[in-house]
Amino acid sequence: MRQSENDMAEQIFLATERLMAESGLHNLSMHKIAKEAQISPGTIYIYFKNKDELLEQFARRVFTLFTRELAKDYDETRSYFERYRTMWWNVWNHLGANPMTVANMSQYKSIPAFLDVCSELDRESQWALYCKQAIADNVICDLPSKVLFILGLESAVNLAFDRQFFKRELSDETLEDVIERTWRAIQK
Repeated sequence: MRQSENDMAEQIFLATERLMAESGLHNLSMHKIAKEAQISPGTIYIYFKNKDELLEQFARRVFTLFTRELAKDYDETRSYFERYRTMWWNVWNHLGANPMTVANMSQYKSIPAFLDVCSELDRESQWALYCKQAIADNVICDLPSKVLFILGLESAVNLAFDRQFFKRELSDETLEDVIERTWRAIQK
């Protein structure tokens, strides 16, 4: 896609995300998305042939943005714990800066292609590569990267959800304690 096409697709994705947070996935229609994006209903079909294609590309965008943030400031010269800590804080900070993502977490799982897209893209994610290397170096448990994510980094996701919906604030000291405890859960 050319830059202007990328901009229009992003405008459509942002409209999709807003509507999903307000009304839920089941209430999305191409017409509503086009209206929210402030484009004509016919224009949306230039970029996406149908709602399923739009949602699949939307899922790719969500996962790609998440994994890009996860890998931010990743430094292979640091210890495995420090790399884990960096990724944990990256998840926490990304979700804090993107409350719409947190609001839509349960909706994302209902997108028909979401789990397939996540599985496909996860194979080359920084987390998967980190797990593979740390397992090979006998530092963390030999479990699938998804299981290790659940035991470790998903704590940041769940706490971000609590922060947004239940207004539960945690000190940095408490979060550092969570990081250390979840690290021990995946450590060999």
